[in-house]
Amino acid sequence: MSRLFTNVDVGIDLGTANLLLFQQGRGIVYNEPSMVAIDRVHGKVVAVGRRAKDMMGKTPDKIEVIQPLAGGVVADYEATAGMLGAVLARVVGRNLFFKPRAMVCIPTGVTSVEKRAVLQACAQAGAAKTFLIEEPLAAAIGAGLDVRDAVGTMIVDIGGGTTDVAVISLGGIVVSRALRIGGDKFDEAIARYLKKDLNVQIAENVAEEIKFKIGTVSRLGMHGDMMVRGRDNITGLPTALRITSRDTMKAMSEPVGQILSCIRSVLEITPPDLASDIIEKGITLTGGGALLDGLADVIQSDTHIKTRVAENAQECVAIGAGKAFSNPLVMEMLTHQRN
Repeated sequence: MSRLFTNVDVGIDLGTANLLLFQQGRGIVYNEPSMVAIDRVHGKVVAVGRRAKDMMGKTPDKIEVIQPLAGGVVADYEATAGMLGAVLARVVGRNLFFKPRAMVCIPTGVTSVEKRAVLQACAQAGAAKTFLIEEPLAAAIGAGLDVRDAVGTMIVDIGGGTTDVAVISLGGIVVSRALRIGGDKFDEAIARYLKKDLNVQIAENVAEEIKFKIGTVSRLGMHGDMMVRGRDNITGLPTALRITSRDTMKAMSEPVGQILSCIRSVLEITPPDLASDIIEKGITLTGGGALLDGLADVIQSDTHIKTRVAENAQECVAIGAGKAFSNPLVMEMLTHQRN
């Protein structure tokens, strides 16, 4: 009987590209695209995650496939609530006697309106109580860093829609900056380069495939090539061409430069004592974007500070959100913020 009424705590990485859930004792229990298919006539969720993504472009008029988050925040409230409700029901089930507590990650610098949208969506989805934790703090916990000490730790979390750069000490964020730049912008940059410089228009999923297979941002990175098919902008006819890793480096130079500028701006306003800790301990990269080939090398070269990619970088935020429930210092700060 006691097991029936035990609280279920879930950490939620409510990402633009992917939704991840972490449950203590079970690990990552859900990791699928942040997409939902909704029957607009009856107001019902038809599918979520990979199944919803597979339905894109193949549904009748009454069913709409939606990516309900943009730039790390709620863009479609009803769709977000429907997606979360379906995922929570799948992961923890439905029970009349208790509902799960949720620790949801949000980018730094979000507005009170954006925070309220997340809280309301989680409540409608079936969460008994929702806490909001900033993504860099969750990422640091998930990466195994001790955020409780009076020591400066720098996290660069690169998600699908946002990049958060923060310095953490004593369980909280001391200084931070956020950019509406993430993995999606890298894809867009590759597609834009092919269209502008090579006169070939490609589909969005093709740009993502290029990034994963041969993409690099460093001259010392991978050297590969692949055949790409698209439409010739001049003739309007289907065409194919071979592109190289060097092409992707040129294509992604702009968003990479913006991330480097953001890191430098945070370092410039970091208190000297914490800055010296960062020089000693280095910079930790988390998020799916951290896996981009050569990115850690480029950041280390630019800042002259050793930079590493965290283990399980893509899952760090969700893991940290779930583990935050067992961190008294963090919970005290989050509870104080709510009050």
